[in-house]
Amino acid sequence: MATGTRRRHTAGTVVTVVLSLLVAGCSGEATQPPPNATPQQTTTSTPAPTPTKTGPGPMTAPELAWLAAVQRMHAKIDAARRRNTNFTRAGMLAESNALGECRRLLRRIGQPTARLRPVLALVNEACAHWDKAAKCMATAARVSDASGAVLVGTPAERIQSQAISCASASYGDGSNLLTNAKLKGEEIKAAAG
Repeated sequence: MATGTRRRHTAGTVVTVVLSLLVAGCSGEATQPPPNATPQQTTTSTPAPTPTKTGPGPMTAPELAWLAAVQRMHAKIDAARRRNTNFTRAGMLAESNALGECRRLLRRIGQPTARLRPVLALVNEACAHWDKAAKCMATAARVSDASGAVLVGTPAERIQSQAISCASASYGDGSNLLTNAKLKGEEIKAAAG
């Protein structure tokens, strides 16, 4: 029986030592290495960050086509205005019709994607100015004779002069807004990559 007791006693001692080591190791307290011990160097590799793509991605073919169509619209109306250098009644009406084309052409182009809505807002504002210019030019034509003349010193002269000034200012404002729309489109395109 002495041998059986000794085995139980030895097994109990081993279990006690193992449990003591586990408790000491899990206590959460850092142990100081002996002063003459060489510290072990551990190296861990941190993975390099993976570049991620943010945003909706590059411009699509329909988005690029929409921007190009807006620029063609601007060029078409500008060309019509430059062609009209003779301010006869017919010339004034032709310019009025050309300026009034903005909304119709925009409807034909269609609605852009969500990210091009800031461009659309500028184009809509430009069309509003050009609608005003068209009305002003139609007013100037209405008070003019066939050659575009009015009698000096009459109310028709004042109306024609104010209407032509209104048309010119509104045309310029609309044209500037379409230039800003083009720049906004280029900004969005550059940001999209």
